[in-house]
Amino acid sequence: MRIGQTSFVLFTSKVLSSAAGFVATIFFARLLGAEVLGSYYLFLSIVAWLSLAGSIGIGSAITKRVSEGSDRGEYKLAGGAIICSMGIAIIGGLLVFNDIVAARFGIERIDFIVFLLAVGLLGSYVDAMLRGEHLVHVEAVLKVSRRVARTALQIGGVLVGFKLAALVGGYALGGLVLVVIGFYVVGGPYRLPDRHHFERLYEYARYAWIGQIEGKTFQQADIVILGLFTSSSLVGVYGITWNVANFLIIFSSSISGTLFPEFSKLSEKNRQEQVATLVEDSLTYAGLVTIPGLVGGLLLSDWILQMYGEEFVQGTKVLGLLILSVLFYGYQTQFANALGGIDLPKEAFKINAILIGTNLFLNIVLVYLYGIIGAAVASATSTLLGTIGGYFVTRRHISVSIPTEQIGRQILSALGMGVIVLLGEFLIGRYGTALPLELSVVLLIGLGAISYVLLLGLISPVFRSLVSDNVPMLVSNW
Repeated sequence: MRIGQTSFVLFTSKVLSSAAGFVATIFFARLLGAEVLGSYYLFLSIVAWLSLAGSIGIGSAITKRVSEGSDRGEYKLAGGAIICSMGIAIIGGLLVFNDIVAARFGIERIDFIVFLLAVGLLGSYVDAMLRGEHLVHVEAVLKVSRRVARTALQIGGVLVGFKLAALVGGYALGGLVLVVIGFYVVGGPYRLPDRHHFERLYEYARYAWIGQIEGKTFQQADIVILGLFTSSSLVGVYGITWNVANFLIIFSSSISGTLFPEFSKLSEKNRQEQVATLVEDSLTYAGLVTIPGLVGGLLLSDWILQMYGEEFVQGTKVLGLLILSVLFYGYQTQFANALGGIDLPKEAFKINAILIGTNLFLNIVLVYLYGIIGAAVASATSTLLGTIGGYFVTRRHISVSIPTEQIGRQILSALGMGVIVLLGEFLIGRYGTALPLELSVVLLIGLGAISYVLLLGLISPVFRSLVSDNVPMLVSNW
């Protein structure tokens, strides 16, 4: 598949997956409330850090080495052996500290946590192999299946009264969908590795691990720190607001996920000019969805969060900041992704270290002083600094320039969209008061999306070319 079409498949799959989760989260928020959701988000954050420790850097190393095309079977087996060994060590620690874990999370059976961790590690292993085999679009489809299975199990469990246990158990069991089918899709070969293969994985992983930590820090450090200083209900409000903002990162993450194996392949063939072109393309489209999302989020924050329940409306004061941090993060990720793809994990390490260091420091200080507003400010500031640092580090190795003209056209189209959405909001407020809130939100978001695409299509030949190249049947006469 062409790169653009692969990105489109990945993006579409993530939209469907996130939309299912979006609807389910509204259901859970209304039925269970902010306190239960706060405990759930905090629990998942801590387990995610445990899963990260079990595959630290190895997943990225597997993707990199397998994508290079040689000794794929050896690298698959070597990477799996490392992840398995680390997972066993962590599970042993969980069993030793059984009482502490049970007391902290209110869970009597430690074997449930072990199962959740094992599924997470296997899932990260399968993801890494699929990306390395240039099957990013297949991985995306499998993740949609996982989300659907997870959501169905969670809803069923909540309806019969299991509450938090249903959310956590459904999450784990749903993950098995990707693991089982993923192993089948990846198939062979698997060959016995030698010391050289372990060493090459280590050479890459010793710097790539920070990229995984950076992703977890960006998405979950503030939740964990909020859990230390604030109530579960406030964590729940922030978690819901963060989910809304995080929905907008789908397109930029689809681009980086598609391009990593391409960077790797081009780097092996020493095609640096093509690498630079792809980096500029990634920067051109990284904010394609997030820029209008920022404008729409600022205008419709009350409407969107009211769908979850009145107690979640207090998240409106931080939604704009969180979307801004997602926008900056989308650009920063493209820099780190390119450097990792061309086998410069040490340079990507520098970019990720900027975000991690500033994010943790600012979160600890600002959450303690200002609560959820402090957490949002910390995220926005750290991602901005990470983006600036990413640009200068990348420029040392790749002759890349910022596509300011195309980004400017996206901003202009988003502002025009904002005027249209404001008009729609006024009309619904005056003449559509009998409409259900959910329908009003869908109408306004749909109005914004259509107007943004049309406006951008009118002023951007590059965008028209992108659409006609990758979705030709929809725009045969555009």
